Amino acid sequence: MSGHAASGEAPRWRAVVAALEEHPAIHSRVSLYLHPLGGRPILWHVVRAVLETSPPASEVVIVHAPAVAMPLDVGSAARVSYVGAERGAERAALRVALAPTELTLLVDGAAPLVTPETLARVLEAAAGGVAAAYSVGDAAGAPAAVAAAGPGPALAAGDDPRRPGAGVRVVSADARELLRVVDRHTLGEAGVVLRDRLVRQHEGNGVSFLLPATTWVDVDVRIGADTVVYPGCVLEGTTEIGAECVIGPHSRIVDAAVGRGVELQGWNYLVRTHVRNRAVLEPFSRRGVE
Repeated sequence: MSGHAASGEAPRWRAVVAALEEHPAIHSRVSLYLHPLGGRPILWHVVRAVLETSPPASEVVIVHAPAVAMPLDVGSAARVSYVGAERGAERAALRVALAPTELTLLVDGAAPLVTPETLARVLEAAAGGVAAAYSVGDAAGAPAAVAAAGPGPALAAGDDPRRPGAGVRVVSADARELLRVVDRHTLGEAGVVLRDRLVRQHEGNGVSFLLPATTWVDVDVRIGADTVVYPGCVLEGTTEIGAECVIGPHSRIVDAAVGRGVELQGWNYLVRTHVRNRAVLEPFSRRGVE
């Protein structure tokens, strides 16, 4: 990367996201990569992190197993393409996707917490060869790379490109973002980290959570400033909550629109409905659930 950076040009790079491994410990008919996390599939979070990495990738190729249905709604379809791998030929398909000689970033599709900042650091560290950030908790003998970068052929040369085992090791400021989801327990751990991130984002926009650790917020939820969220609330889907609201304890709101200045007094259940400005809903009121 440094050669381009020295001339003042943005470095050119491409990304390959691997959604290939079987994860039997998830015990589900649904592919692990498609399991919901914060209201979106695990793989969606990975692809969004890649798309938000600066400078932007010239292209993003998702190499996926037959069980991983495509496409994803990632909001940038022009730069995203999909390559299906036949069962038993996953590594071969991945090597073909990595074959171009330009700088390539390989990202594990089961690492939904990885951030654009860490991906950018992996790319920067790959200026002289291969660099990788390794997942937490893996055996020392065969660590899995959450992200690896380098010339495409160098990444493809290994027995398994997802486990390069050599090159510069990049350490994340927060080891939790290098978590790979492989079972229900790690899925729960990822949910806690994601929830904390989302709560902090809303707090930065003027929202108060009285007991954040008891609250759940999906990634597509929008909340206005000076709204107070009481303990035990679950906010899901494309829910929009206006400014200066009070969301009482143990309320669940799913794909609903709550106007400005609304008070939910607690234990309310709203699904795909609209609550007008300044309305007051008594405890245990239900809307849109019939």
